Formats: sequence, C-alpha cells, structure tokens
Amino acid sequence: MSTNEIRNLSDPLEETEAVYRDPVTELPPAGEEMLARRAGHFASSVHFGLHEPRGMRRLHKLTKDLGSISRLDSLLPAVLAGALSLMKADLGNIQLVDPAAGALRIVTQAGFGPEFLEYFAVVGDGDGSACARAAAQCAQTVVTDVRSDPDFAPHRDIAAASGFRGVQSTPLVDHAGHLIGMVSTHFRRPHRPPDRELRYMELYGDLAGEAVTRRLGISPQHDPGDPLISALLHGGHARQASTSVPFELWVMGQMSTSLARRGGRSRPDPKL
Repeated sequence: MSTNEIRNLSDPLEETEAVYRDPVTELPPAGEEMLARRAGHFASSVHFGLHEPRGMRRLHKLTKDLGSISRLDSLLPAVLAGALSLMKADLGNIQLVDPAAGALRIVTQAGFGPEFLEYFAVVGDGDGSACARAAAQCAQTVVTDVRSDPDFAPHRDIAAASGFRGVQSTPLVDHAGHLIGMVSTHFRRPHRPPDRELRYMELYGDLAGEAVTRRLGISPQHDPGDPLISALLHGGHARQASTSVPFELWVMGQMSTSLARRGGRSRPDPKL
C-alpha cells in the first residue's frame, strides 16, 4: 500500500506529540530486568537473522530510510506502509502512548472509516483488544479470529462493521524496551501470519520504534548503545565485524552486549 493511501489523524497526533515535546516528559531509566530482557531479545534476534539472510535484506529495505525522515507526520505513514507490506495486510493503524492519559491513541491509519477510528480513538488497560493486550505485556499479540476470541467479544460488532476478522499488534519500542506505541495490521479473513513473519514484524517494531522515539524528541538517560542504533537508523556502515555479517545483525549483537553490561549480567556474545 502506498503512503498516499495512509492518513494521519492530525489532532490526536499533534496533541500527543505536544505532550512528548514538553520538557518534563522523559522516558524513565531502564531497570535491570528490562535491560536483561532486551539483551536476550537482541541476542536471539541475531541468531534468528543469521539463518534468514533474505528476510534480513527485506527488513533492511523497509527500515533503511526511516532514520532520515525528519518529520513525525511523514515518518508514521512510512512505518505503517512497511508494516502492511511485511504482514501482507490492507488495513492497519499506529497508536502512540499518551503519557498524560496513560493510554494508546490512534494517530495514523489505513483503510478504516470514522466509526472504527472513533471507537478505538483511545485504548486503555483491560480493553481486551489486541493492541491493549500487546501494550499490557509489551509483547506482540495475535488474534486469529475475532469472532472466536473470548477477550475480543466486546469489539466484535465494530470489527464486523470495519471488515476484519484477524489482527496482530506489535509494540513500537525504543532500544531499551520502553513502549512508545503500537502498530497493528488487520486481515479480512481469519488469519495468523507464520511465526517467521511475526518474528520479522517484532524486529521491525524495534527499529521503527527507535526511529519514532527520536522524532518525538525524547530519549532515556545516555546509553552506550546509542551510537550503534543511530548508525543503523542512519545507514552507517563502519564496523569492526566480518563483512559476511549483515549490518543489522552486527548492531543487534552489539546492543545485546551493551544492554547486558548495563544490566550487570554477563551474557555470551553472539558468535558473529
């Protein structure tokens, strides 16, 4: 789907962005448990990606230009377009975490009408939707068929009216694991994407989430891994790794080591 068919919701986007632009809004320092979890995530991503060179090339193609998009209102449609392409979906949306409300707000969408956008305008805890569950766990959530998923029962009417049966929601996170937003793609028929594709969607959420974080103008306390993720997002290629290792995997390996060190736990370096 072209970014021309994807639309931002101007008011929610401007209001949420303004909250992040407020000098008092900042991400909290990452705790030891979060850092250890993220270190493990990046390490496992390296091992996964080394066996999937074709998929990593596709991921690079979708993310390589995100860091060069200077405006959030241009970046978000590009992020959603990439997610729709990865998931082979026609419907989707991006929500940002509103720190003031403690909820998700839809800011970018593709394929939905006013009824859906009003119904899911603000999503909080305990909502039962895929995005609410994904936010609560800060983990990807898939609902194969909304008609048979008991937690989704309150939302079946709006799903039917909007023309979707399946949905996946993937958190947009920064490199330390802070939840920044959510990208969801919806399927017209009951559908669960293959595990391999879902894993790529998780990696996409990592990279896109970091790009969104930086366009929001927020950052946690200085982190020694920042230059690494910055290099990835801005297409840098200077490294001390074997040329046979894809640049994304090298960065993820270095991030794993950096985050494990910050968390005070030793973790074997991926064999790059």
